[in-house]
Amino acid sequence: MIKNVVLDIGNVLVSYYPDIYVSQFITKKGEIDYYTNICFKSAEWRCGDLGAKSRGEIIDAICEKYPEDAANVRMIMENCDDMLRVSKKNTEVVKRLKAAGVGVYFLSNTTDHAFEHMSSAYEVFSYLDGGIASYREGVAKPSAEIFELYLSRYGKRAEECVFVDDMPQNVESARKVGFNGIILKNIDDLEDELCRFPELAKVLK
Repeated sequence: MIKNVVLDIGNVLVSYYPDIYVSQFITKKGEIDYYTNICFKSAEWRCGDLGAKSRGEIIDAICEKYPEDAANVRMIMENCDDMLRVSKKNTEVVKRLKAAGVGVYFLSNTTDHAFEHMSSAYEVFSYLDGGIASYREGVAKPSAEIFELYLSRYGKRAEECVFVDDMPQNVESARKVGFNGIILKNIDDLEDELCRFPELAKVLK
């Protein structure tokens, strides 16, 4: 029986489309891909997810690595948290789960700057029972360790949890630990996907 829903943040609770965000500043397709990769898919960005670098340190490191692109990198990354937009539809799903007594948690790769922005700006975080933010723990998905950390910290049984993420490799890692898993291909489909579990359909439909 599913007693707990564990949610990624990006593209589950909050939309996260860095390529679309970068296209506000860069117009050529090849350059959009290039800047998306060096800014948001780089080893430097990963250091932020692991809590090893602050936002400013990430930007400085990328600029040092790509000095000819430094001006564009700073322009893109200065206010990049603006790309994170909450899903009102999924906020309502969380509220209904919570009201029905289902445990609702987050488990996400995120930087300190982004998490502080989201958790202060969006009410959905006030309905969550807790969660795991990678930057606080120094471990990130898809490592099995982050899922095991959730289970031990909150005293949960994996088979009673369903983990939702937009990245297949993260869901596969959770399943190997014993979680039920949902690969969310479209942020608007969260309710429908959760309703595949009869006990959750009862409280959401």
